[in-house]
Amino acid sequence: METNEILANAGNISLNQAAPSDHSKLCEIWPKVKEGLQLLSAVIKNPVVKAVISTVIAAGDAVTKQLCG
Repeated sequence: METNEILANAGNISLNQAAPSDHSKLCEIWPKVKEGLQLLSAVIKNPVVKAVISTVIAAGDAVTKQLCG
């Protein structure tokens, strides 16, 4: 699944039952985690690893959009 597909289907990402009640820490740290992943991606040459990092970022954006508003 490509990053655009992940973001377009953000509402369809299933979360475990604890996620809605225990999401404040994720909402708080996601911007810094995303920044770190972007920096990591910038220094890595391997296109497969870069694609995986992109997918993790897209999933994180989608989940935090769903949980954090």
